[in-house]
Amino acid sequence: MSGPLSGAVLDHVGTEEPDIDARVAFLVDVLGFRVLRWGTHVLTGLRIAMVADPQGTKLELMEVTERTGELDHVAYRVPDVDAAHAVLLAAGCTELRAPFEIPAAQARSSLLHEAAGHQLQLIAYRPGSPDLAVPTCP
Repeated sequence: MSGPLSGAVLDHVGTEEPDIDARVAFLVDVLGFRVLRWGTHVLTGLRIAMVADPQGTKLELMEVTERTGELDHVAYRVPDVDAAHAVLLAAGCTELRAPFEIPAAQARSSLLHEAAGHQLQLIAYRPGSPDLAVPTCP
Protein backbone atom coordinates (compact mmCIF):
# COMPACT_ATOMS: atom_id res chain seq x y z
CA MET A 1 0.00 0.00 0.00
CA SER A 2 1.23 3.48 -0.77
CA GLY A 3 -0.17 6.93 -0.04
CA PRO A 4 -0.82 9.10 3.01
CA LEU A 5 -1.68 6.18 5.29
CA SER A 6 1.04 3.73 4.20
CA GLY A 7 3.43 4.91 6.93
CA ALA A 8 0.85 4.95 9.75
CA VAL A 9 2.02 3.42 13.02
CA LEU A 10 0.43 3.24 16.45
CA ASP A 11 1.73 6.29 18.35
CA HIS A 12 -0.07 6.32 21.71
CA VAL A 13 -3.29 5.59 23.57
CA GLY A 14 -5.18 8.31 25.44
CA THR A 15 -7.00 7.68 28.72
CA GLU A 16 -9.24 9.85 30.89
CA GLU A 17 -7.92 10.42 34.42
CA PRO A 18 -9.91 11.95 37.32
CA ASP A 19 -6.72 12.16 39.46
CA ILE A 20 -3.97 12.85 36.93
CA ASP A 21 -1.35 13.68 39.58
CA ALA A 22 -1.79 10.33 41.33
CA ARG A 23 -1.73 8.47 38.01
CA VAL A 24 1.47 10.20 36.87
CA ALA A 25 3.10 9.57 40.26
CA PHE A 26 2.23 5.86 40.09
CA LEU A 27 3.50 5.48 36.54
CA VAL A 28 6.74 7.37 37.25
CA ASP A 29 7.51 6.18 40.79
CA VAL A 30 6.31 2.59 40.56
CA LEU A 31 6.50 1.59 36.90
CA GLY A 32 9.51 3.64 35.80
CA PHE A 33 7.76 5.84 33.22
CA ARG A 34 9.05 9.34 32.48
CA VAL A 35 7.07 12.49 31.78
CA LEU A 36 7.71 13.72 28.24
CA ARG A 37 5.62 16.88 28.65
CA TRP A 38 2.64 18.50 30.33
CA GLY A 39 0.06 20.34 28.24
CA THR A 40 -3.46 21.72 28.22
CA HIS A 41 -6.39 20.03 26.48
CA VAL A 42 -7.63 22.47 23.84
CA LEU A 43 -11.31 21.70 24.41
CA THR A 44 -11.52 21.30 28.21
CA GLY A 45 -8.66 23.52 29.41
CA LEU A 46 -7.63 20.70 31.76
CA ARG A 47 -4.16 19.18 31.95
CA ILE A 48 -2.61 16.52 29.75
CA ALA A 49 0.49 14.49 30.56
CA MET A 50 2.36 12.56 27.88
CA VAL A 51 4.39 9.80 29.52
CA ALA A 52 6.57 6.98 28.17
CA ASP A 53 7.72 3.68 29.57
CA PRO A 54 11.42 2.73 29.47
CA GLN A 55 10.97 1.25 25.97
CA GLY A 56 9.39 4.44 24.61
CA THR A 57 5.75 3.29 24.50
CA LYS A 58 3.58 6.35 25.14
CA LEU A 59 0.42 6.96 27.12
CA GLU A 60 -1.48 10.26 27.02
CA LEU A 61 -3.28 10.99 30.29
CA MET A 62 -6.13 13.51 30.03
CA GLU A 63 -7.51 15.08 33.18
CA VAL A 64 -11.30 14.85 33.58
CA THR A 65 -13.57 16.22 36.32
CA GLU A 66 -15.58 13.02 36.80
CA ARG A 67 -14.70 9.37 36.52
CA THR A 68 -15.60 7.84 33.21
CA GLY A 69 -13.01 5.07 33.05
CA GLU A 70 -13.04 5.18 29.29
CA LEU A 71 -10.43 4.92 26.63
CA ASP A 72 -10.53 8.26 24.86
CA HIS A 73 -8.68 7.57 21.61
CA VAL A 74 -6.01 5.64 19.75
CA ALA A 75 -3.48 7.79 17.89
CA TYR A 76 -1.69 6.91 14.66
CA ARG A 77 1.49 8.64 13.56
CA VAL A 78 1.35 9.50 9.87
CA PRO A 79 3.72 11.39 7.58
CA ASP A 80 1.06 13.94 6.46
CA VAL A 81 -1.96 14.63 8.70
CA ASP A 82 -3.87 16.66 6.12
CA ALA A 83 -3.59 14.02 3.37
CA ALA A 84 -4.36 11.11 5.73
CA HIS A 85 -7.33 13.03 7.18
CA ALA A 86 -8.77 13.51 3.68
CA VAL A 87 -8.33 9.80 2.86
CA LEU A 88 -10.16 8.78 6.04
CA LEU A 89 -13.02 11.19 5.37
CA ALA A 90 -13.38 9.72 1.88
CA ALA A 91 -13.37 6.23 3.46
CA GLY A 92 -16.41 7.09 5.61
CA CYS A 93 -14.90 8.44 8.82
CA THR A 94 -16.60 11.42 10.45
CA GLU A 95 -14.59 14.53 11.25
CA LEU A 96 -14.46 15.54 14.89
CA ARG A 97 -11.74 18.15 14.47
CA ALA A 98 -10.07 19.30 11.26
CA PRO A 99 -6.25 19.32 11.17
CA PHE A 100 -4.80 21.66 13.80
CA GLU A 101 -1.51 22.48 15.51
CA ILE A 102 -0.47 21.26 18.98
CA PRO A 103 2.27 23.72 19.98
CA ALA A 104 3.34 21.88 23.17
CA ALA A 105 3.88 18.68 21.18
CA GLN A 106 5.36 20.45 18.14
CA ALA A 107 2.89 18.49 16.04
CA ARG A 108 -0.05 18.64 13.65
CA SER A 109 -3.10 16.53 14.44
CA SER A 110 -6.74 15.79 13.64
CA LEU A 111 -9.55 13.77 15.22
CA LEU A 112 -12.05 11.49 13.51
CA HIS A 113 -14.64 8.83 14.34
CA GLU A 114 -14.38 5.51 12.56
CA ALA A 115 -17.58 3.95 11.23
CA ALA A 116 -17.49 1.55 14.21
CA GLY A 117 -17.61 4.56 16.56
CA HIS A 118 -14.02 4.54 17.77
CA GLN A 119 -12.25 7.89 18.04
CA LEU A 120 -8.89 8.09 16.33
CA GLN A 121 -6.24 10.75 16.23
CA LEU A 122 -3.80 11.37 13.40
CA ILE A 123 -0.53 13.01 14.40
CA ALA A 124 2.68 14.11 12.72
CA TYR A 125 5.58 15.47 14.79
CA ARG A 126 8.15 18.03 13.79
CA PRO A 127 11.81 17.20 14.52
CA GLY A 128 12.68 17.89 18.15
CA SER A 129 9.18 17.21 19.48
CA PRO A 130 9.20 16.18 23.16
CA ASP A 131 6.72 13.44 22.24
CA LEU A 132 9.22 11.59 20.07
CA ALA A 133 10.01 9.18 22.89
CA VAL A 134 13.11 7.06 22.61
CA PRO A 135 13.94 4.08 24.79
CA THR A 136 16.10 4.70 27.82
CA CYS A 137 18.98 2.44 28.69
CA PRO A 138 18.73 0.53 31.98
